Amino acid sequence: MRRIIILSIFLISQALFGQFDSLLSKYSSNGSKLAEDSIFRIDSMINQKFSIYKNLDIDSVQIKSILSETEEKWYQLSEYQLLRLILISNKYKWPSDSLIKIIHGKKSGYSRDSLILWLEEGGIEGDERKRIKLIESNKYQIITEAYNYFGNISKIDLSLRWYAIVISDEGITNIFNVNPQIILSQFPLNPGELEFDIRHNRDFGSHFLFGCPIAIDTGYIGVNDPSIPSFYPGKSFTFFQNNNSDRLTLNAMGAVLSNGICGSIENYSLIVTKSSDGEGNNDLFQDIGPSLVDTINNCFPELFWYGDLLGDKISDALFLQKIDNGLRLILFLSDPSPHDKIWIKSAEWILSNKPLKEESLSY
Repeated sequence: MRRIIILSIFLISQALFGQFDSLLSKYSSNGSKLAEDSIFRIDSMINQKFSIYKNLDIDSVQIKSILSETEEKWYQLSEYQLLRLILISNKYKWPSDSLIKIIHGKKSGYSRDSLILWLEEGGIEGDERKRIKLIESNKYQIITEAYNYFGNISKIDLSLRWYAIVISDEGITNIFNVNPQIILSQFPLNPGELEFDIRHNRDFGSHFLFGCPIAIDTGYIGVNDPSIPSFYPGKSFTFFQNNNSDRLTLNAMGAVLSNGICGSIENYSLIVTKSSDGEGNNDLFQDIGPSLVDTINNCFPELFWYGDLLGDKISDALFLQKIDNGLRLILFLSDPSPHDKIWIKSAEWILSNKPLKEESLSY
Protein backbone atom coordinates (compact mmCIF):
# COMPACT_ATOMS: atom_id res chain seq x y z
CA MET A 1 0.00 0.00 0.00
CA ARG A 2 2.82 2.39 0.90
CA ARG A 3 4.52 1.77 -2.48
CA ILE A 4 1.23 2.51 -4.31
CA ILE A 5 0.76 5.79 -2.47
CA ILE A 6 4.35 6.82 -3.12
CA LEU A 7 4.11 5.94 -6.79
CA SER A 8 0.85 7.89 -7.04
CA ILE A 9 2.48 10.94 -5.50
CA PHE A 10 5.28 10.69 -8.01
CA LEU A 11 2.87 10.43 -10.95
CA ILE A 12 0.81 13.36 -9.66
CA SER A 13 3.98 15.41 -9.31
CA GLN A 14 4.90 14.55 -12.88
CA ALA A 15 1.49 15.69 -14.15
CA LEU A 16 1.47 18.94 -12.19
CA PHE A 17 5.01 19.90 -13.04
CA GLY A 18 5.33 18.54 -16.56
CA GLN A 19 6.23 21.99 -17.75
CA PHE A 20 9.36 21.84 -15.62
CA ASP A 21 10.30 18.44 -17.08
CA SER A 22 10.51 19.90 -20.56
CA LEU A 23 12.77 22.63 -19.29
CA LEU A 24 14.87 20.22 -17.31
CA SER A 25 15.43 17.98 -20.32
CA LYS A 26 18.07 20.39 -21.58
CA TYR A 27 19.96 19.99 -18.31
CA SER A 28 19.74 16.18 -18.22
CA SER A 29 19.63 13.74 -21.14
CA ASN A 30 18.77 10.76 -18.95
CA GLY A 31 15.78 12.20 -17.13
CA SER A 32 13.79 8.97 -17.50
CA LYS A 33 16.51 6.97 -15.78
CA LEU A 34 16.55 9.51 -12.93
CA ALA A 35 12.80 9.18 -12.61
CA GLU A 36 13.03 5.39 -12.56
CA ASP A 37 15.82 5.37 -10.00
CA SER A 38 14.00 7.86 -7.81
CA ILE A 39 11.12 5.42 -7.26
CA PHE A 40 13.49 3.18 -5.32
CA ARG A 41 14.90 6.07 -3.30
CA ILE A 42 11.67 7.93 -2.68
CA ASP A 43 10.70 5.87 0.40
CA SER A 44 13.39 7.26 2.69
CA MET A 45 13.35 10.67 1.03
CA ILE A 46 9.63 11.29 1.41
CA ASN A 47 9.60 10.17 5.03
CA GLN A 48 12.47 12.53 5.75
CA LYS A 49 10.82 15.49 4.05
CA PHE A 50 7.45 14.88 5.64
CA SER A 51 9.02 14.60 9.08
CA ILE A 52 10.88 17.87 8.57
CA TYR A 53 8.11 19.86 6.94
CA LYS A 54 4.86 18.36 8.26
CA ASN A 55 5.91 15.92 10.95
CA LEU A 56 3.66 13.33 9.32
CA ASP A 57 4.18 9.69 8.51
CA ILE A 58 3.67 8.88 4.85
CA ASP A 59 1.16 6.11 5.70
CA SER A 60 -1.12 8.71 7.30
CA VAL A 61 -1.25 10.92 4.22
CA GLN A 62 -4.10 10.15 1.84
CA ILE A 63 -4.11 10.78 -1.88
CA LYS A 64 -7.24 12.91 -1.45
CA SER A 65 -5.36 15.19 0.95
CA ILE A 66 -2.35 15.43 -1.35
CA LEU A 67 -4.64 16.52 -4.19
CA SER A 68 -6.55 18.99 -2.00
CA GLU A 69 -6.41 22.53 -3.36
CA THR A 70 -8.68 24.25 -0.87
CA GLU A 71 -5.82 26.47 0.32
CA GLU A 72 -4.28 27.08 -3.08
CA LYS A 73 -4.58 30.56 -4.56
CA TRP A 74 -3.15 32.19 -7.62
CA TYR A 75 -0.67 34.13 -5.52
CA GLN A 76 0.14 31.52 -2.86
CA LEU A 77 1.19 27.86 -2.83
CA SER A 78 -0.52 25.45 -0.47
CA GLU A 79 1.47 23.30 1.91
CA TYR A 80 0.93 20.24 -0.30
CA GLN A 81 2.17 22.10 -3.38
CA LEU A 82 5.30 22.99 -1.44
CA LEU A 83 5.75 19.33 -0.51
CA ARG A 84 5.50 18.32 -4.15
CA LEU A 85 8.09 20.97 -5.05
CA ILE A 86 10.40 19.60 -2.36
CA LEU A 87 10.04 16.06 -3.71
CA ILE A 88 10.69 17.03 -7.32
CA SER A 89 13.61 19.31 -6.47
CA ASN A 90 15.22 16.43 -4.56
CA LYS A 91 14.53 13.97 -7.36
CA TYR A 92 16.23 16.16 -9.97
CA LYS A 93 18.92 17.48 -7.62
CA TRP A 94 17.90 21.08 -8.34
CA PRO A 95 20.41 23.65 -7.11
CA SER A 96 19.53 26.60 -4.89
CA ASP A 97 17.34 29.18 -6.56
CA SER A 98 16.37 26.48 -9.08
CA LEU A 99 13.02 27.98 -10.04
CA ILE A 100 14.59 31.36 -10.58
CA LYS A 101 17.22 29.72 -12.80
CA ILE A 102 14.73 27.74 -14.88
CA ILE A 103 11.98 30.33 -15.25
CA HIS A 104 14.04 33.51 -15.48
CA GLY A 105 17.42 32.19 -16.58
CA LYS A 106 19.15 33.58 -13.50
CA LYS A 107 22.29 32.05 -12.07
CA SER A 108 21.98 30.02 -8.89
CA GLY A 109 23.85 30.95 -5.76
CA TYR A 110 21.36 31.82 -3.05
CA SER A 111 21.13 29.66 0.04
CA ARG A 112 17.44 29.06 -0.58
CA ASP A 113 15.09 29.24 -3.51
CA SER A 114 13.88 32.86 -3.34
CA LEU A 115 10.74 32.29 -5.40
CA ILE A 116 9.59 29.41 -3.21
CA LEU A 117 10.43 31.46 -0.11
CA TRP A 118 8.33 34.38 -1.41
CA LEU A 119 5.43 32.03 -2.17
CA GLU A 120 5.79 30.33 1.22
CA GLU A 121 5.43 33.72 2.88
CA GLY A 122 2.21 34.41 1.00
CA GLY A 123 3.36 36.08 -2.22
CA ILE A 124 1.47 39.34 -2.78
CA GLU A 125 -0.74 38.71 0.23
CA GLY A 126 2.36 38.07 2.35
CA ASP A 127 3.89 41.35 1.20
CA GLU A 128 0.73 43.16 2.27
CA ARG A 129 0.78 41.46 5.68
CA LYS A 130 4.38 42.59 6.18
CA ARG A 131 3.45 46.13 5.12
CA ILE A 132 0.56 46.28 7.59
CA LYS A 133 2.79 44.95 10.36
CA LEU A 134 5.36 47.65 9.66
CA ILE A 135 2.67 50.35 9.64
CA GLU A 136 1.25 49.16 12.96
CA SER A 137 4.71 49.06 14.54
CA ASN A 138 4.45 52.88 14.76
CA LYS A 139 8.16 53.43 14.11
CA TYR A 140 8.14 56.87 12.48
CA GLN A 141 10.26 59.98 12.83
CA ILE A 142 10.07 63.64 11.90
CA ILE A 143 12.94 66.11 11.65
CA THR A 144 13.34 69.62 10.30
CA GLU A 145 16.17 71.09 8.29
CA ALA A 146 18.39 73.06 10.65
CA TYR A 147 21.78 74.71 10.93
CA ASN A 148 23.91 74.45 14.05
CA TYR A 149 21.59 71.85 15.56
CA PHE A 150 23.04 70.65 18.87
CA GLY A 151 20.52 67.95 19.85
CA ASN A 152 21.16 64.22 20.01
CA ILE A 153 21.47 63.13 16.37
CA SER A 154 22.04 59.49 17.38
CA LYS A 155 18.27 59.16 17.66
CA ILE A 156 17.77 59.95 13.96
CA ASP A 157 17.23 56.64 12.15
CA LEU A 158 18.70 57.04 8.67
CA SER A 159 17.71 53.45 7.81
CA LEU A 160 14.09 54.58 7.44
CA ARG A 161 12.68 55.75 4.12
CA TRP A 162 12.71 59.55 4.22
CA TYR A 163 10.43 62.02 2.48
CA ALA A 164 10.29 65.80 2.26
CA ILE A 165 6.90 67.49 2.64
CA VAL A 166 6.94 70.62 0.51
CA ILE A 167 4.15 73.26 0.49
CA SER A 168 3.81 75.89 -2.22
CA ASP A 169 2.66 79.47 -1.60
CA GLU A 170 -0.81 78.40 -2.75
CA GLY A 171 -0.95 75.62 -0.16
CA ILE A 172 -0.33 72.78 -2.62
CA THR A 173 1.39 69.94 -0.77
CA ASN A 174 3.78 67.55 -2.48
CA ILE A 175 5.92 64.79 -1.05
CA PHE A 176 9.34 63.77 -2.43
CA ASN A 177 11.71 60.98 -1.49
CA VAL A 178 14.99 62.34 -0.12
CA ASN A 179 18.20 61.26 1.60
CA PRO A 180 18.75 63.18 4.86
CA GLN A 181 22.24 64.48 5.46
CA ILE A 182 23.64 65.06 8.95
CA ILE A 183 26.83 67.11 8.60
CA LEU A 184 29.09 68.51 11.28
CA SER A 185 28.68 72.29 11.24
CA GLN A 186 31.62 74.13 9.73
CA PHE A 187 30.96 77.27 11.79
CA PRO A 188 29.57 76.24 15.20
CA LEU A 189 27.98 78.93 17.34
CA ASN A 190 29.80 77.58 20.38
CA PRO A 191 33.35 76.59 19.36
CA GLY A 192 34.45 73.29 20.84
CA GLU A 193 30.94 71.80 20.95
CA LEU A 194 29.35 69.46 18.43
CA GLU A 195 26.75 71.12 16.24
CA PHE A 196 25.24 69.73 13.06
CA ASP A 197 23.58 70.91 9.89
CA ILE A 198 20.52 68.84 8.95
CA ARG A 199 19.49 68.94 5.32
CA HIS A 200 18.74 66.62 2.40
CA ASN A 201 20.05 65.87 -1.09
CA ARG A 202 17.44 67.88 -3.04
CA ASP A 203 17.80 71.52 -4.10
CA PHE A 204 14.64 72.77 -2.36
CA GLY A 205 13.59 73.37 1.21
CA SER A 206 10.93 71.42 3.04
CA HIS A 207 8.20 72.00 5.57
CA PHE A 208 9.52 68.98 7.46
CA LEU A 209 11.06 65.55 6.78
CA PHE A 210 9.13 62.35 7.46
CA GLY A 211 10.79 58.97 8.06
CA CYS A 212 8.79 55.75 7.85
CA PRO A 213 9.52 52.00 7.53
CA ILE A 214 7.57 51.51 4.26
CA ALA A 215 7.63 53.05 0.80
CA ILE A 216 4.84 55.59 0.20
CA ASP A 217 3.54 57.33 -2.90
CA THR A 218 5.23 60.57 -3.85
CA GLY A 219 3.84 63.62 -5.64
CA TYR A 220 0.70 65.62 -4.92
CA ILE A 221 -1.06 64.77 -1.65
CA GLY A 222 -3.53 67.62 -1.26
CA VAL A 223 -4.13 71.25 -0.40
CA ASN A 224 -3.16 72.62 2.99
CA ASP A 225 -4.59 75.66 4.77
CA PRO A 226 -1.63 78.05 5.08
CA SER A 227 -2.94 79.52 8.34
CA ILE A 228 -1.78 77.98 11.62
CA PRO A 229 -4.66 77.98 14.12
CA SER A 230 -3.90 78.02 17.84
CA PHE A 231 -6.14 75.70 19.80
CA TYR A 232 -7.03 77.80 22.82
CA PRO A 233 -10.25 76.77 24.61
CA GLY A 234 -13.25 77.45 22.40
CA LYS A 235 -11.33 77.10 19.12
CA SER A 236 -12.84 74.84 16.45
CA PHE A 237 -11.32 73.75 13.13
CA THR A 238 -12.58 71.59 10.25
CA PHE A 239 -10.07 69.86 7.98
CA PHE A 240 -10.24 70.48 4.26
CA GLN A 241 -11.66 67.29 2.78
CA ASN A 242 -10.50 65.42 -0.29
CA ASN A 243 -12.93 63.19 -2.18
CA ASN A 244 -13.90 60.00 -0.33
CA SER A 245 -12.29 61.25 2.89
CA ASP A 246 -13.91 61.13 6.30
CA ARG A 247 -14.75 64.49 7.86
CA LEU A 248 -12.40 65.53 10.68
CA THR A 249 -12.89 68.36 13.16
CA LEU A 250 -10.89 69.63 16.15
CA ASN A 251 -12.46 71.32 19.18
CA ALA A 252 -10.47 72.70 22.13
CA MET A 253 -11.95 73.00 25.60
CA GLY A 254 -10.71 73.95 29.05
CA ALA A 255 -10.48 76.76 31.60
CA VAL A 256 -8.00 79.61 31.10
CA LEU A 257 -6.55 80.89 34.37
CA SER A 258 -4.16 83.54 32.99
CA ASN A 259 -3.47 85.49 29.81
CA GLY A 260 -1.13 84.50 26.99
CA ILE A 261 -0.62 81.55 24.68
CA CYS A 262 1.26 79.81 27.49
CA GLY A 263 -1.10 80.92 30.21
CA SER A 264 -2.21 78.60 32.94
CA ILE A 265 -5.09 76.32 31.91
CA GLU A 266 -7.08 73.57 33.59
CA ASN A 267 -8.85 70.49 32.21
CA TYR A 268 -7.54 71.07 28.70
CA SER A 269 -9.01 68.84 26.01
CA LEU A 270 -8.50 68.75 22.26
CA ILE A 271 -11.23 66.57 20.79
CA VAL A 272 -10.79 65.15 17.30
CA THR A 273 -14.02 63.88 15.70
CA LYS A 274 -14.29 61.64 12.65
CA SER A 275 -17.66 61.63 10.86
CA SER A 276 -18.17 59.03 8.14
CA ASP A 277 -21.72 59.77 6.99
CA GLY A 278 -22.11 63.44 7.92
CA GLU A 279 -25.07 62.72 10.19
CA GLY A 280 -23.25 62.00 13.44
CA ASN A 281 -24.47 58.40 13.63
CA ASN A 282 -21.03 56.85 13.28
CA ASP A 283 -18.89 59.58 14.81
CA LEU A 284 -15.68 58.58 16.56
CA PHE A 285 -14.25 60.88 19.26
CA GLN A 286 -10.78 61.06 20.77
CA ASP A 287 -9.16 63.47 23.23
CA ILE A 288 -5.52 64.09 22.28
CA GLY A 289 -5.15 67.01 24.70
CA PRO A 290 -3.18 65.04 27.35
CA SER A 291 -0.56 64.15 24.72
CA LEU A 292 0.04 67.85 24.01
CA VAL A 293 -0.57 69.88 27.16
CA ASP A 294 0.68 68.63 30.53
CA THR A 295 2.41 69.93 33.65
CA ILE A 296 5.66 70.51 31.72
CA ASN A 297 4.37 71.71 28.33
CA ASN A 298 1.54 74.13 29.03
CA CYS A 299 1.31 76.24 25.85
CA PHE A 300 -1.67 75.88 23.52
CA PRO A 301 -0.76 73.71 20.49
CA GLU A 302 -0.96 75.02 16.94
CA LEU A 303 -1.82 72.99 13.83
CA PHE A 304 1.41 73.17 11.83
CA TRP A 305 0.35 70.85 8.99
CA TYR A 306 -2.21 68.21 8.08
CA GLY A 307 -2.57 65.71 5.22
CA ASP A 308 -2.79 62.04 4.40
CA LEU A 309 0.78 60.73 4.54
CA LEU A 310 0.24 56.97 4.20
CA GLY A 311 -2.88 56.90 2.05
CA ASP A 312 -5.72 55.65 4.25
CA LYS A 313 -7.95 58.65 3.32
CA ILE A 314 -7.84 60.03 6.89
CA SER A 315 -5.83 63.20 7.50
CA ASP A 316 -2.78 63.03 9.77
CA ALA A 317 -1.79 66.08 11.81
CA LEU A 318 1.44 67.74 12.88
CA PHE A 319 1.19 70.12 15.85
CA LEU A 320 3.59 72.88 16.86
CA GLN A 321 3.99 73.88 20.50
CA LYS A 322 6.17 76.48 22.16
CA ILE A 323 8.22 75.09 25.02
CA ASP A 324 10.83 76.59 27.33
CA ASN A 325 13.56 77.97 25.09
CA GLY A 326 12.41 76.19 21.95
CA LEU A 327 9.73 74.48 19.84
CA ARG A 328 8.15 71.04 19.90
CA LEU A 329 6.63 69.24 16.90
CA ILE A 330 4.26 66.32 17.54
CA LEU A 331 2.97 64.06 14.76
CA PHE A 332 -0.30 62.12 15.01
CA LEU A 333 -0.97 59.39 12.42
CA SER A 334 -4.20 57.56 11.66
CA ASP A 335 -2.80 54.48 9.89
CA PRO A 336 -1.06 52.77 12.86
CA SER A 337 -3.77 53.75 15.38
CA PRO A 338 -5.95 51.11 17.11
CA HIS A 339 -9.40 50.51 15.62
CA ASP A 340 -11.12 52.43 18.43
CA LYS A 341 -8.90 55.50 17.95
CA ILE A 342 -8.56 58.08 15.18
CA TRP A 343 -4.93 58.99 15.73
CA ILE A 344 -1.91 57.76 17.62
CA LYS A 345 1.09 59.84 18.63
CA SER A 346 3.83 58.64 16.30
CA ALA A 347 6.81 61.03 16.40
CA GLU A 348 8.18 64.10 18.19
CA TRP A 349 10.93 66.60 17.34
CA ILE A 350 12.46 69.22 19.64
CA LEU A 351 14.24 72.36 18.42
CA SER A 352 15.95 74.18 21.27
CA ASN A 353 17.32 77.71 21.24
CA LYS A 354 20.58 77.05 23.03
CA PRO A 355 21.86 80.30 24.58
CA LEU A 356 25.27 81.44 23.39
CA LYS A 357 28.17 81.47 25.83
CA GLU A 358 29.02 84.89 27.21
CA GLU A 359 32.48 84.83 25.70
CA SER A 360 31.09 84.19 22.20
CA LEU A 361 28.98 87.35 22.45
CA SER A 362 31.90 89.69 23.27
CA TYR A 363 33.30 90.69 19.90
